Amino acid sequence: MAKEYTQDEKERFKHNLELSTTIVIALATIASAWCAYQATLWSGIQMFRLSAVNALGRKSSEQTVRAGQMRSMDGILFIEYLKGKERHEDFLADFFYHRFRPELKRATDAWLATKPFQNPQSPLHPLVMEEYSLEPEQEAKRLSEETAQKFEEAREANQNSDNYIMLTVLFASVMFFGGISTQFESPRCRITLLAIGALVLCTALGVLITYPIALE
Repeated sequence: MAKEYTQDEKERFKHNLELSTTIVIALATIASAWCAYQATLWSGIQMFRLSAVNALGRKSSEQTVRAGQMRSMDGILFIEYLKGKERHEDFLADFFYHRFRPELKRATDAWLATKPFQNPQSPLHPLVMEEYSLEPEQEAKRLSEETAQKFEEAREANQNSDNYIMLTVLFASVMFFGGISTQFESPRCRITLLAIGALVLCTALGVLITYPIALE
């Protein structure tokens, strides 16, 4: 035998149901606004990181070109130095040797120590020696690594923005279920729709707290 509810119990049940619906919709609205705000911030971070990638890429290219020019000049000076040595024109060889940059001079000294004219196993020329290290090449390498890091940060920022947008859609669905539940007279239908909305809300909130927060 079905239990008969008094009018006060029915009014109390209706009030609690409407209150629960309001709370669910309110939480979903606030969470949706927060996700939209975070998605915007992460999109901005992505743009700044990509701008940094472009700037660092240009600097890296400049350093690479500069290093190439230095290598070319060092190669020309070294060839002229070898010509002087080959012709036994020590004055000419010393003239070019004293105009070597410090990196080339160190590398040439180390290369000569391997007795290249007698030892066929010695390096072909000083430019392949460990002692020959160009600062622009090291700077280009550092800039290239920083560029890769900034690009990865931009990729992560884009992913975070997409994740927050996805949650915005989920919270919108919560508001849909909560809002449409008020259009039904049947308590069972209203409770079912509200329960679905509450379940999606709890799931989305659980995922939300795991996402990084943009502070920039």
